[in-house]
Formats: sequence, structure tokens, C-alpha cells
Amino acid sequence: MSDKAKSYRNTALIAISSIINIVFSIIKNKVIAVWLGPAGLGRFAILNDFISFTSSMSSLGVSNSGVQAISQASTESGHRVKSVYNSLIRVFTIISIIVTIAIIVFAKQISELLVHNDSLIWFLRVAAIVVVIKIRSLVQSALITGMQRVGLLAKANIYNGIIVTIVSIGLVWFLRDESIPYLVITIALVSWAISYTQTRKVLAELPNTKNRIAKADIKPILLLGVATLWASLLENVVNLVAKSSITKQFHEDHLGYYQVAIGITFQYIGFITASITSDYYPRLVATVSKGSDEVAKFVNQQIGISISLIMPLLLTMLTFSKLFIVLLFSKKFLPSNELISYSVAGTLLLVVCWPIGYVFLAHRATKTYLVSELVGNSSHLILILIAIALNNFPFLGLAYVLHYIIYLMLIVYLFYKKFDGYITKENIKLFITNLILVALIIIGKKLVSETILYIIGSGLILLYLYLSRKEYIYMFNSIVKKR
Repeated sequence: MSDKAKSYRNTALIAISSIINIVFSIIKNKVIAVWLGPAGLGRFAILNDFISFTSSMSSLGVSNSGVQAISQASTESGHRVKSVYNSLIRVFTIISIIVTIAIIVFAKQISELLVHNDSLIWFLRVAAIVVVIKIRSLVQSALITGMQRVGLLAKANIYNGIIVTIVSIGLVWFLRDESIPYLVITIALVSWAISYTQTRKVLAELPNTKNRIAKADIKPILLLGVATLWASLLENVVNLVAKSSITKQFHEDHLGYYQVAIGITFQYIGFITASITSDYYPRLVATVSKGSDEVAKFVNQQIGISISLIMPLLLTMLTFSKLFIVLLFSKKFLPSNELISYSVAGTLLLVVCWPIGYVFLAHRATKTYLVSELVGNSSHLILILIAIALNNFPFLGLAYVLHYIIYLMLIVYLFYKKFDGYITKENIKLFITNLILVALIIIGKKLVSETILYIIGSGLILLYLYLSRKEYIYMFNSIVKKR
């Protein structure tokens, strides 16, 4: 199977598993909300968020750095892969145990920080063990992803959704309010048990050795992980400042409009995100050793695939955004419609940025990656603050687009300058054509009635599908026939 066919097939597997998992997550959350009520759901959410945040911070970005290290090791030997895995398990087990003990000791202070009283002490002490479980799951997932076992990841995603939902319903039914810490533990345990089972299948293919890599080799892995973690923190800070400023400057409803506009589009492209991190990234790492020209070819291939897969969804979202808002939320959220137009335009830029940005991680170019993320997030924050200062809510959407224009220009420059990269004429033409299509529909939303917009938008979507029919036929054959 060619690289292109493999990318299409793996993306389809991840998309299907993600949709199934989302459905079961909706059922699980509905049960918790109905049977535990607002207070119970609130406690579950804050406890789960705290444990997830703590685990994420303690893992030091191993989800990215571990995948990079294992993918690179897989190009050398199975013995090297096993040694890297052994080292990661040892290092992060020690870190997770230290963090767990700290949570148990400082449970009272943490409870007062989270809910301003000591009611979460028992919950925190029981659920603290989750940190160890979660971090081990992250290392195990890094092995599966790094070894490019996308089928195992897809199956794990489905199993996780089904089992967690069934067990959660049982716990809530029998224990009610007392089920909250056990829910948090159960979700983590199920994830670990599934990833452990899948990991055993991968480990069975590797040499049976307890060797570990040298301490000097661990340092660059940790540094890369910290870099990706720092970038994630920057993004979270920008989001928090943006939402806080929106709440302060505008009416509280505007925060809901902003969340819907940005969030609904990200739901659409979730499978692309998962595909890039689970399939494209580990294969990109393995491609690095083949030279800059092969890396550039692989990047351009992913850009073409991402645009082809995402454009029909983006055009549909853009054309029928009002209908989606009413169906998924309510008419009260219709003011978010204008922001959705900007969100779609920004998302088109984003799916081009992602394949290029991962080149920096694949090369372990930590400083380059940090600079690009710092400039990207800083530009977004500055543009948001300008919109707030101008008291112009729609400009928040424009800020989203301008931010990605700046970010795209920067990473393309770095890609060309530092990694001898290039963007093919075909991809440049494809990108410009799709940008024009998006612009036409955005302009149409302002100039024509909804009925005419739906007709024009539907026509453009059908035209796009027709012109891209060869690509979609190839994609279908890649998935069904496994060629």
C-alpha cells in the first residue's frame, strides 16, 4: 500500500473510532448529569479536570516526545525501541509516584484552592492514584503510536468508549454521589487496561530485554516534551485571557457565542487532528532519516490529503451554519454565525499549518518550535486584545484568521530556511482555489438571502466534489480495497 493510500485508510479508521467514542461519551455524560445532578456533575468535572491537568503536566509532553523517540528508534532496531520504552516507563513512573504522594499530602490545600473548602479531600486522596495510571497509559500509547499501529489505536478508542460508558452507568446507579472518585479512577483504569493489552501485542514483536538507553539520550527527549508542553500552556493562557476578557468587556452571552463559533468547527476537524498525531507524525519522524526532499514530499502529500478531506465539511459548515447552530444549540446562539465564517477560514489555514509545524518536532528542533509557537500565540493574544480595546466583537473572528496568516507565513519561512522544504505548485494552487471558494460563500452570506445562499453553496459543494472525484475515488479504494 502506498503512503498516500495508507494515510487515507488510517484517517478513516481514526475518524470512525472517534465518532463511536463520541457517541458513547455523550451517553455517559448524560447519565452522570441526570443521576448526579448539577452538583455531582460539577464535582466530577473539577476533579477529573484537576487530575487530567496534573497528569498532563507531570508527563512532560511524553505524548509527543515519546512518539518521536520511539519512531526514530524504530528506524534503527527493535532492541533500540524496547530500550527507549523501558527508560520512558521507568522515568515517568518515578515522576508519577512523586506527584501522587504530593496530592495525598496536600489534599486539603488543593481542595480549598479548587472549591474553597475541604470537601474534596477524600475524593482527591482516592483519585490521586489516577496520576500513575494515566501517565503509564500515555507512555504505552506513545509506543503504539510510534510503532505506527493505527489499527490498535482505533480499536482501543472504540473499546474505551464502550467499556467506560457501561461501567460508569453501573457505578452511578449503585453508588450515586459516592461514585465520583471511582468514576475518575475507572475511566483511567479502563484506558490503561486497554492500552496495556494493546501494548503487549507490540512488545511481543520486540526483543525481550530490560536494557535502557543512556541518561544522556533521555535529556533531549525530556527537553522536546517540555517544549511541546510549554506550547500547550501558551495556547491555554491565550484561551483563558480571551474568554476572561470577552466576559469582562461584553455581555456574558458573547462568551457562549465565541465558544460555539470556535468549538463547533474544531469538532468537525477532530479526526484530522487525531490522524496527524497518530499516523502522520510517527511516519514523518521515520522519514527524516531519508533526507529533506523526502520530508518535503511527505509534508506536501499530507497537506493535499488534509485539504481534500476537510474542504467539503468546511464548505457545508459555512453554507448551512445557521441550521447547524439551531439544530445543535438553539436560536439564542445565532449571533455566533458571523464568527463561524471567520472560524472556517482560519481552520483552512490551520490544516495547512499542522503538517509543516510537525516537521520541527520530527527534527527535535526545540528552539525553532518554541519560537514559532511563541510568535503564533503572542500574535493571537495581541489581536484579541485589540478587538477587546476597540469593543468590536466580530473582530475577534478576524483576529483568529489574521493570527493563522501570521503563523502560516512564519512556519513556511522556517520550513524553507531551516529544513530545505518547499510547497508544491499543485498545493499552492489547491490552497488558493479553496480560499477563494470560502471567501465567495462568506461574501454571499452578507449579500444574498439564505435561500439563494443555500443554492449557491450547495452548487459549489457539488462542483468541488465533482472536480475532486478522482481523489475521492482513490480514497474510497484505499479504504475498502486496502490497496
